[in-house]
Amino acid sequence: MYQITVSVDSANADWLYSVDDIIGNKLKNCIAVSALSISGRRLYCSFGCEQGSRTQMITAIKEYLVELFGVVSKFDFIKRNLLLGLPKTNYELLLHTLVAFDRENEHKLLNKIIKVEDGMALDGVFNFKLGELKERWLEICNLTRNNGAYLYDDETYNELLRFLISAVNPKINKLTVRENNGKYRVTGALKNSMLDFDVCNSSELMYYLIDLAPLELIIEGRISNIELANRLTGIFDAKTLNTAKNKTKK
Repeated sequence: MYQITVSVDSANADWLYSVDDIIGNKLKNCIAVSALSISGRRLYCSFGCEQGSRTQMITAIKEYLVELFGVVSKFDFIKRNLLLGLPKTNYELLLHTLVAFDRENEHKLLNKIIKVEDGMALDGVFNFKLGELKERWLEICNLTRNNGAYLYDDETYNELLRFLISAVNPKINKLTVRENNGKYRVTGALKNSMLDFDVCNSSELMYYLIDLAPLELIIEGRISNIELANRLTGIFDAKTLNTAKNKTKK
């Protein structure tokens, strides 16, 4: 049995909890397991596998840690350093967009920095090894704050988010959104699988779209939430497909 344990101060326990499902899915592919435990002020996450799966498990842990630092820790850092008087929905949407901004280059840098070792202290890595990234994130916060006046106008707010998302490497080429019984059905084709799921509310939908950063977004039918419809058009340049007209033509 091969085992690796990483830990973090309980003040940052959300770092591990937030991506627990991600590592669970990654470990299934290499027949490995993980478990969380608390001792004193620290939260521990232990990973274990048979010796034959050692390399695959280390790779999975590294991918997990890159996601943890590049998404969860980055979100916390930006939120602490970018205090704005925006409405909560707009503020949270801005934070998610800033986290997605330039993620491909940041993940490449994190892959170089992170070395998976037994006994890793994740807060130690964050405090002492991510200096270059934290400088970038602070620069993003300062730049956003200096242009904060533009964030209170819907049109310029959408334009800013559109610019930021244009720097996000797309995970999908074409995505379709359809409102259905108060929910939003999202469909599209990834390289090796199909997306087809429901999203419960407009905020959750926007977070998914920011993460996926589709090259083309299609609205099938009508979106009753006017603010959401304007965001989809203003930020993602969404095109509307009128299904009623298409059926008539047939």
